[in-house]
Amino acid sequence: PYTQALLSAIPVPDPRSHAISKRILLKGDVKSPINPPEGCRFSSRCRYKMDICTEITPELREVSPGHFVSCHLVK
Repeated sequence: PYTQALLSAIPVPDPRSHAISKRILLKGDVKSPINPPEGCRFSSRCRYKMDICTEITPELREVSPGHFVSCHLVK
């Protein structure tokens, strides 16, 4: 979800382009990096949050060569 929101913020190079991209606006509070709570650091702003997201920090996993993700949603 974080990467989706980040990529949606990329401006269209040609303003005359008919490519329409919907921006994903993140709502919620940014958690403190000094004293992070249990679980996923993005869970307070994630629209797909599940109970496990606030309880267990997701492990960093390689989903394809050179591409890593730290999210309970990705299998």
